[in-house]
Amino acid sequence: MKIKSTLFLIFILPFALSYGQKNNGNNTELNKYFNTSLSQDQRQAIYQKIADYSGKIRQHPKDPDNYINRGVCYAKMGLYPDAISDYNKALKIDSLIPEAYYNRGIARGRFRYTKNACVDILKAYQLGLTQAKNLFDKKCGMYRSTLSFNN
Repeated sequence: MKIKSTLFLIFILPFALSYGQKNNGNNTELNKYFNTSLSQDQRQAIYQKIADYSGKIRQHPKDPDNYINRGVCYAKMGLYPDAISDYNKALKIDSLIPEAYYNRGIARGRFRYTKNACVDILKAYQLGLTQAKNLFDKKCGMYRSTLSFNN
């Protein structure tokens, strides 16, 4: 019985998660678990912003700001893989945006890509985002010997 329920979850969960993302909030039962601190109204407002930024991206696919802004919305929802994907797209367009590295570092840290998160935070600092140093000092001490602010 335990194996069957585990297999059921393994099979259904990816479909359920993609269903919740593609329906733009219509599946409130599933979506309420992404970020439990948000009210339904807040969630709906963020879904609307995601839709707005998606429209802007279709119109201007080479504007990294739209990817960053949509990534921030995904991160607010707790959809960190989607946020990371958008930050990656922004950085493919312009690899010198410190906010994209900083935001991707935070999203990676919350999604458990700890060393990669610290690499991004460090890169954001190197590109001039001074607040990144404080976050690096607080969260990345274990990587200090392998990562350096002198790079």
